[in-house]
Amino acid sequence: MKRFVVTAALALLAATGASRADANLLVNGSFEQPGPSFAAGSYCYLNGPFECGSLPGWSGAVPVIVSSSGPWGGPSGLSGWDNSQGNVLIGLQNASYAVQNLGLSAGNYTLSWSDAGRANHGSGTAYTVSFGGQDLGNFSTTLGQGWATHTLAFTASGAGDLRFQGQAISADGTAFIDDVRLTAAVPEPASLALVLAGLVGIGLVARRKAT
Repeated sequence: MKRFVVTAALALLAATGASRADANLLVNGSFEQPGPSFAAGSYCYLNGPFECGSLPGWSGAVPVIVSSSGPWGGPSGLSGWDNSQGNVLIGLQNASYAVQNLGLSAGNYTLSWSDAGRANHGSGTAYTVSFGGQDLGNFSTTLGQGWATHTLAFTASGAGDLRFQGQAISADGTAFIDDVRLTAAVPEPASLALVLAGLVGIGLVARRKAT
């Protein structure tokens, strides 16, 4: 019996550790994977002018931008930029959007991303984030706004589309988006304790039947 409890506890701890170390559930959340062809030199459009060709993991109609792009005001020159974000990002303007279909299991999830405002054109813009057709929040950037991180929690009932949707404010107003991450919520300690108690109870029942 003692061996069973120890084994169950170790397995539970291992599962908890694995959950905490879960990798990003998104494909290409930083938009770095090979695929886009920067036909204009430092940017292209997915399903638009200066066609990108592809953006692994994502569909939609959205500008894909090199972080130092001069025509876009040099997104990496904005305050708060972190070099770990890589060299590529997307921009939301007018009705542009980026979508990734996710085969999630029912449960709780945490979504985070960074945004910033284009510095050389427009007046910022607004955008929405949704999953499975359910709005998760409305956000906006201002002209030249530095990089900021947003985090939100939501419950998924199953598979669905994660969507970043631009909302027109001005023709050139742009919300830069980068470093999008999705992780499964880690169970609370109380919940883990209940699971462990259940395992112990199962072990006791099995032992009594064996004797």
